[in-house]
Amino acid sequence: MAKKRKTKKQIKAISEKEFIFNFLSLTIIIIIGLYFGARSFYYYSKQNMAIKADSSTLNGLVVSKNKLVGSGDGLHRDSDGYYFKGDVTSNYVSFGNRLFRVLRINNDNTVKLVSNDLVSSFMWGEESSYEFSNLKYWLNATEEANSGVYYNSLPNPEKFLVKTSYREDILDDGKVKASKNSYSDYVTTLSVSDYVLADGKKGYLKNNKLFYLLGLTKDKENLYVDEDGSVKNCDSLEGYGIRAVITLKKDLVVASGDGSFDRPFVVDQGDNVNFVDSYVKLGNDIYKVYQESPEGVLKMYMDGYASFGGVEILRNYSPTNSIFNLGDTKNIANYLNTTYFNALPYASLLVDNFYYTGEISAENNYKYANIYNSYVICKVGLLNVFDYISNNDLNDYFHMNTTSTVGGIQYVSFNNGLLGEASVSEIKHFVPVISINKNILKVGNGTKSEPYTLEGINA
Repeated sequence: MAKKRKTKKQIKAISEKEFIFNFLSLTIIIIIGLYFGARSFYYYSKQNMAIKADSSTLNGLVVSKNKLVGSGDGLHRDSDGYYFKGDVTSNYVSFGNRLFRVLRINNDNTVKLVSNDLVSSFMWGEESSYEFSNLKYWLNATEEANSGVYYNSLPNPEKFLVKTSYREDILDDGKVKASKNSYSDYVTTLSVSDYVLADGKKGYLKNNKLFYLLGLTKDKENLYVDEDGSVKNCDSLEGYGIRAVITLKKDLVVASGDGSFDRPFVVDQGDNVNFVDSYVKLGNDIYKVYQESPEGVLKMYMDGYASFGGVEILRNYSPTNSIFNLGDTKNIANYLNTTYFNALPYASLLVDNFYYTGEISAENNYKYANIYNSYVICKVGLLNVFDYISNNDLNDYFHMNTTSTVGGIQYVSFNNGLLGEASVSEIKHFVPVISINKNILKVGNGTKSEPYTLEGINA
């Protein structure tokens, strides 16, 4: 049966109902849009007013000096705050005489930093878990004896740092799966989550060196970054570079800088300064301080390799003995503290110090604390595998530590971050370590261009 056509009266009634419905719907949409738009504008204005009011603080300057982007390289926004991604050149920060990169500005305005370069190179440890690794106890001060080598190298860290939260996430087929467990320490290391978020091998965290990442594969293997920036799995007993991560308090003021490599944001530390990572000139030699004792003794390594009259000294560690033996005339320990020491024009300024010689091997589970099981006291030594060192240009040089007291194998470091092994009979560079009292330094500002030195003379 054919349907009846609607009358004009019926059509008019339907049209009026549709108009009222559409009008009400549009009105509701406009009200909702205005409400949420106003809220967004309010919080955006509030946030930017806070940044403008704190334009002298590190968090304020980092945000105000970098344009916020929605994609590509630059400063990004997420639910946790701001973070940098890709090829970035405006997030450099100088703190404690060392250079960092800003990883992110947290929502509470604290600033998370990662060391621009490596701070040491050593093995993760026998267990793949970070909580039981050499890294955790070396980076962060704990109840363990001799822990916190890196933490203790910072000037009054409790005045500048807050704890950094971290997870041991899983990298599976290039994707990061967040761990359910979260921890916090004053110092930790670069995580696979932060590395991937920064765009990995295409991002600013790539530095053409080998370094560990905090995280695991699905098979519980450790992770490291190769020289090309790719993330790979590795054995926990391999020796790679370490990058330190800290979080600065929100109210720290910037003394100078614009965030570039040449003019990093310099955190105003007031009177809370130390000599670590400062340069010292004695004679024609430049040294870099890596340890400052409470008594004012500076332990420092040569910023380069040992030489006489501009000619570099190359020699073996010993024909067969891997122990740093002062009494063995064929051992580098004896050479450094007799022939080499006596030829230094500033020899009278040097003071005795402890040099730890404990072996690092399977017999002691490759734990870094074992280096403190034996030591010598002398005027000239070598770098320990677990010493804090920020000059990563030094290459292929002997350490003091052996892989076994009955073998002829010694640890050596390379400038790409690799910790390797070599026969003690091989000919290599060596990097002398000496100690002086800091009160003899009268002029200079500790930079490489104006190193600390004696008053009126170069020693």
